[in-house]
Amino acid sequence: MKKICLRCGCNSLISDRSLGGKIVCKKCGSSYIGYKGLTYLKSRNILYLMIIFVVFLIIIL
Repeated sequence: MKKICLRCGCNSLISDRSLGGKIVCKKCGSSYIGYKGLTYLKSRNILYLMIIFVVFLIIIL
C-alpha cells in the first residue's frame, strides 16, 4: 500500500522538520495523508461511472 495525499491525490510526500517530522504533501502542503488501496480505486471508478451515466442521460433527453 502506498501513502497518498487525500486532498490532491499526489504521492510525493515529505517529512516537515518544522512540524516535528509530520508527513506533508509536496504539492499542496496538506497533512491529510492516507493509503491508496482497493477502496480508493473502487470509489473513484464508481464516480466515473456515475458521471458517464449522467452524461448519457443528458444526451438521450
